[in-house]
Amino acid sequence: MDIAKQKIGNYRYRILALLMFATTINYFDRSIIGVMAPTLEKLFDWSNNDYANIMISFKVAYAIGMLSMG
Repeated sequence: MDIAKQKIGNYRYRILALLMFATTINYFDRSIIGVMAPTLEKLFDWSNNDYANIMISFKVAYAIGMLSMG
């Protein structure tokens, strides 16, 4: 019985570490895109309107995901 609890405990911390890693990547991506905006606009020949539409689309999709998935 103790071996089963030990295996569950190990998986618990692995899952927690994966969730923390995924959350960190998500926040990093959201913060770095604002810093890279001028470079991306030049690289892909976006106007400010194009960039705004991309950001609005991302935020709407993120909000829908948060509402539906929690």
